[in-house]
Amino acid sequence: MKNILFVGLLFLLKAIIYVGPLYAADLKVGVIDIQKIMKESNAAKNAHAVFLKDLEAKRGVFNAKQKEVQALQEEIKNKGKDMSNSLIKEKSDRLSKEIKELDRIKTDMEEELKKKDTELTQILLKEISDIVQEYRKKEKYSIIYEKRTLVAYDEAMDITDKIIKLYDVVK
Repeated sequence: MKNILFVGLLFLLKAIIYVGPLYAADLKVGVIDIQKIMKESNAAKNAHAVFLKDLEAKRGVFNAKQKEVQALQEEIKNKGKDMSNSLIKEKSDRLSKEIKELDRIKTDMEEELKKKDTELTQILLKEISDIVQEYRKKEKYSIIYEKRTLVAYDEAMDITDKIIKLYDVVK
């Protein structure tokens, strides 16, 4: 019984050794660097520029509110000696509300920007994935790996620049 099992395993091993190279000969493997594509492609740069423009607009609103708060703080600090207690209390209460409003604006802005950044990243990754899939089919690649998942590879397998060019043409 053990001999039959041993002969069967030996046969299976020989079959793998002889048949494996037949399939491996058609194997075409590529490597891409997603981070490089997202940094260097014109499409990703344009999307990032729109994001930064939105970020600057939101920072403008925040900075304007921050200046209002600072002006009120300065007014209380510099003119507080000449103000009545009721006026100081009124301005201090207003300052507290303004500070809370400023914190709320900051928190809302950060959350919204994180959400937009995540959405933008997902959109870019989907577009890149679609382009890579089309390229893989057109050029008959069996597998295309992402660079960060590999320990070592031959640089000749890197097709990142080709994908960047295709992405820029499409977008």
